Amino acid sequence: MLLEPIRLTLYDPETQEIKSEYKQRVITLGWLLAATQLQEVLAEPEKKRRWWWQKPISQEAARINALMEFVVHFFGEQFTVEELQKGADVSEVMAVYRSILSRPNAIVSANPTVPPPPR
Repeated sequence: MLLEPIRLTLYDPETQEIKSEYKQRVITLGWLLAATQLQEVLAEPEKKRRWWWQKPISQEAARINALMEFVVHFFGEQFTVEELQKGADVSEVMAVYRSILSRPNAIVSANPTVPPPPR
């Protein structure tokens, strides 16, 4: 069974025309684990010590940064966080994250056969 790839489009920030498209078909268990860990960060980000010269960052900004870094890594760092921030539609970024978390349910729904109990 081959599921649809997860897609992301980056747009030119000035013209809003499609700049590039990316897709990832395989979601490993490692990515599923990373997505569930990100889910915990999005719920309550880890508090990091900030030094006096560092610009303060809100918890919401920390969550968004974690999500952007996750998406960049998921697509093999074919683009930067800055490119993602300037050229991606927020709904597509969220769809990437949700698609990774929902992939196991899609697989189970496609093959609802329950294995026999162990003897």
